[in-house]
Amino acid sequence: MKHSIQVGLSFGLTSGVITTIGLMVGVYSGTHSSVAVIASILTIAIADAMSDALGIHIAEESENVHTKKEVWVATLTTFFAKFLVSSTFLIPLFLAELKTAVIINIIWGTAIMVVYNYIIGKKQEQSTWGVIFEHLFIAFLVIVVTYFIGVWVNQIVE
Repeated sequence: MKHSIQVGLSFGLTSGVITTIGLMVGVYSGTHSSVAVIASILTIAIADAMSDALGIHIAEESENVHTKKEVWVATLTTFFAKFLVSSTFLIPLFLAELKTAVIINIIWGTAIMVVYNYIIGKKQEQSTWGVIFEHLFIAFLVIVVTYFIGVWVNQIVE
């Protein structure tokens, strides 16, 4: 059971942060619309959480080593982890101006990644900083690429 929870939690947290930040930054830089950013995050929190949970469900089933209960625990843990993490990015959008909220959310997402990756590094007895920087580098790439995609789409559409 521990494996199922760890799989769901790891995938849900990581995907919740990276996907939500990427979408938020891209939609923000392309539209500068709070409504569009909020709608996008809600969509990620529901549709992408369900999609990721189904992906984990099928992946765990395909290994053919887990019980039905373990598969469902991984599935539900993935859904709830992704849904809850993605939903937390809504809070700053209701409390601050859009640009400030985006910056707060990038910091929030980075903090989640640092803490979780520190825990993973310690559990695996690896260099915690190596694990943290590897995953933050990927998050940084997602932020930069989605920002410029949003800017580019804004320029070609308008």
